[in-house]
Amino acid sequence: MNNPLFTYRRVQRDLRRHYHAFTQENCPTCPTPCCRQPARILPTDILLAEATGWKTRVKLFSIDGEGGYSEHETDAVTEMATRTVNAFVNPPATAEDETGDAPPCEFLGETGCSFPNDLRPFGCTTYICKYMYAKMDRQSLTRVKRSVRELEEAHRSLLRNR
Repeated sequence: MNNPLFTYRRVQRDLRRHYHAFTQENCPTCPTPCCRQPARILPTDILLAEATGWKTRVKLFSIDGEGGYSEHETDAVTEMATRTVNAFVNPPATAEDETGDAPPCEFLGETGCSFPNDLRPFGCTTYICKYMYAKMDRQSLTRVKRSVRELEEAHRSLLRNR
């Protein structure tokens, strides 16, 4: 029997390879970057990454009195627990609501996503933005879609095998 975590991480690495060239070229100048709040990160993403040895502090942004953002740090588990509770009271916005004005994702570091390359948040990894649809060649986009479907299946399998 195949190890669900091994399969999930393998598919994540494969999908990252498909995304890499596109994101390196297009994301730095994107007018509506997806690495903004609200991010597509689930509690299971953080718990899975931490269970495999990843630990991080996250940058949190809040609007200051002058219309800018102030920043402070906390640990990822505390932030996710707070966000999960808040989501019951005030449901998060959808991907269609993204704007360049939102603060950056709290897991976005100096060199990109701070999650391990093979355990990126499921919602982020499976998201294909409108620019990918517009700018990626058909063959690459087909490979990405196929890998996304494979990751979705690996994710379901992983969650079934707690």
